Amino acid sequence: MTTTVYDLINKTVASDTRWSAQLTLSDGNNYIVYVDDSDFEKIADRESAVLVLAGLGTLIAQWKEWWYNSLDENCCPPVEDASGNTAVSLMIIDKSSGQIIFDAGQKKAMFCKFTSNMLSVFAGSGDIHAASCWHNNRCAKTAITSASNLDFFTSPIVRFVDFASGQTNLTSMCYNYKEIMDAMLRGGFVMDMSKSPAANDEGVPLNQTQVHNEIVSLIASGKVVASAPVQD
Repeated sequence: MTTTVYDLINKTVASDTRWSAQLTLSDGNNYIVYVDDSDFEKIADRESAVLVLAGLGTLIAQWKEWWYNSLDENCCPPVEDASGNTAVSLMIIDKSSGQIIFDAGQKKAMFCKFTSNMLSVFAGSGDIHAASCWHNNRCAKTAITSASNLDFFTSPIVRFVDFASGQTNLTSMCYNYKEIMDAMLRGGFVMDMSKSPAANDEGVPLNQTQVHNEIVSLIASGKVVASAPVQD
């Protein structure tokens, strides 16, 4: 439930900001609850390398904590959930060379038909939409925005790191998963999928919905797990 892009031509990584969960509530309807303004971001930057993440929020939190506090290659966090399924997609990229030095999880990649060189890499539920847009305009940030118009789980808000210029709009090093859930409770939105909303519609604020109490109860009990999975 996200979109990430690695643009090798322009030496840029980008992601959206949405964290979400799909729920079936007691009324029998399917809902998406989401938040776009959490301090918990999907790109983690260091001076020489960058970590780009999609997948289960709890696993991403482990990877971000490792990234900022450890980097012990003998103690890497898992990429599989409790059932043994791969539940995170990530890349570690050397910013000086552009080389992907660690890779896990499902992605789509685009290659030059003349040289076979990799041009770009996409992950998340909006990956195919972002890839199509990037193919036409060669802009990672525009590709994220374009995907948000077609994918329920991608926000139009873009975070990026430009390796060449050093520019970035990342705002936080937060790796506490609780921040996602707190942000969802503070300012989350709900989409009732039985009403056939468009992907770029804005949901109803969580605190204004008739299902507010049920969703808050599920969040409090830990039955709602925020994610930005690779597949929708």
